[in-house]
Amino acid sequence: MDQIKSYPRPSKIRYRLERVWLRRWFRKLIFYLSLTVIFFILCLFIFIYSNDWIKLANFKNYFRNNLFLRPELSVSKLEITNANLDLVNQINAILKLSFPINSIQLDINNIQKIINKIDSVESSNVRINDSGVLLVEVIERKPVAVYREKDELTLIDLKGYKINSIFSRSDRKDLPLIVGTEGNYKVKEALEIYRLLSINLDEIRGLIRIGKRRWDIIFKNNMRIKLPEKNPKRSLRKFLSSDKSHLISSNNFSIIDLRFTNKIILRKLIEEIKNPLIKVN
Repeated sequence: MDQIKSYPRPSKIRYRLERVWLRRWFRKLIFYLSLTVIFFILCLFIFIYSNDWIKLANFKNYFRNNLFLRPELSVSKLEITNANLDLVNQINAILKLSFPINSIQLDINNIQKIINKIDSVESSNVRINDSGVLLVEVIERKPVAVYREKDELTLIDLKGYKINSIFSRSDRKDLPLIVGTEGNYKVKEALEIYRLLSINLDEIRGLIRIGKRRWDIIFKNNMRIKLPEKNPKRSLRKFLSSDKSHLISSNNFSIIDLRFTNKIILRKLIEEIKNPLIKVN
């Protein structure tokens, strides 16, 4: 038969201490006494080491004067290269740096991130050269087209990034016009269509993105060429190489529809009311 284990009973001193600790007034007394002791120890520590605190403050001043104000660590000015005057002024206004400034206080990576967030900047390289000059090398986005969305005209680059706004189409007549929602995402395709029509380039008013899926070419005489959703360049190239390409210079038609395979649909001008649609196989 297993024997029952006997546990040692607590001593009388331990029992009485536990009973005293259960009293609330005793616990409060211990708490306040502890706070008082800690406070007096801190005061004593401050009093004893007050001279050391003064020495520490003097050391900070010495450290600042001998490290942060050293001329070899000083940056005297900011130089921005490969950027136009407007972009230079914009970068200066954003950074707001006052020179001379210590190089240790400059966060080069953060400055580069700030500059790269500017719409007209594609990338940048920020460094401090041996002459103590903060050098910023900028690669600007090159506008390749004018993009119109609603009533806003914006210059865009080859990747479709918006660079800056312009007030009028006449400000950049040298660039092709792209219109329509998400038309800026298909800049390369639009420019290739423009190149195919290089002979009639002066007659083109712009390209319109229809339903985010296909293009319409608008000419200055309000004639429109409708391109298919798939392979628009191939359809346009095929039309231009055919004997019907002269229809572009004709003033008898308002629409040339190339959306159907092996078929061209022509819409005559409004004067021709009886047969507005003519199919050419």
